[in-house]
Amino acid sequence: MIVFERRASAILFNLLRALRDPRPFLVPANVCPIVLQTFKAAGQSFVLVDISEPSLEIDAVQCLEHIRSGGFAGLLFARPYGSERDLSPFFVELRSARPDLLIIDDKCLCMPDCDNESPSPQAHVTLFSTGPRKSVDVGGGGFAHLDERVVYRRAKNAPDWLDLRPPDESWDEYREQVFSEARAMTAHKKELNAIYSSTIPAPLQLPFDFQQWRFNIRVPDPDSLIAELFACGLFAGRHYPPHGEFPVAAKLHAQIVNLFNDHYFSAEQARRAAEVVVRFNG
Repeated sequence: MIVFERRASAILFNLLRALRDPRPFLVPANVCPIVLQTFKAAGQSFVLVDISEPSLEIDAVQCLEHIRSGGFAGLLFARPYGSERDLSPFFVELRSARPDLLIIDDKCLCMPDCDNESPSPQAHVTLFSTGPRKSVDVGGGGFAHLDERVVYRRAKNAPDWLDLRPPDESWDEYREQVFSEARAMTAHKKELNAIYSSTIPAPLQLPFDFQQWRFNIRVPDPDSLIAELFACGLFAGRHYPPHGEFPVAAKLHAQIVNLFNDHYFSAEQARRAAEVVVRFNG
């Protein structure tokens, strides 16, 4: 089943409100702040878990320890930097340990998969976003593929920022818009990523799987590098800091810079940005 709303966070809110489970969810410590705001708005408790290296994902060992030692309603798995790694073995282990666990595969930074061509077969919910700053940005919208056993209904009341109004366009109209933008964005990302990967020293680059949403590098002084990029008339970003004291997530945040590879950044800007990175870390 497909559900489609004005925001991906609205889908998450509706799911949590329909679930009404007093047990907490496991959530990665460096998840997007909107996710935690949505959990709080829905009245759903959660436990934060540090990430691990080299996967940069929520720590699988810690998750299994939590689940085997106590009652949890579910797990929200946020794909780091749009990674598409096969998570079936981990999800199978989770479901074996706790058959009633609800698994939400948060692919909001991945390329949207409207037709479920690359499903997460062990996840109950696979969530996508096409809002601002996502891999495909059509100005808003989110959708999810749901297991047929998952209860979904649009909540009657929510904070205004969740915008629970039905979308203005039909699913078919939205899907066609997403497909059109995805084709253009895939080509643009490929061009800019090639510039970054051929110019920036390999030791600074994250592995290929983490280069779909933005082009990500690890440097010793990210704040100074970003200041230099802005001084040169360019821009770059940082990823979300951890929500508390979590050493691995904190270490990652202290090193990561997100270089843009979307329509807000041209090939010429990418070349200049790559040259600044090389010069600054030479």
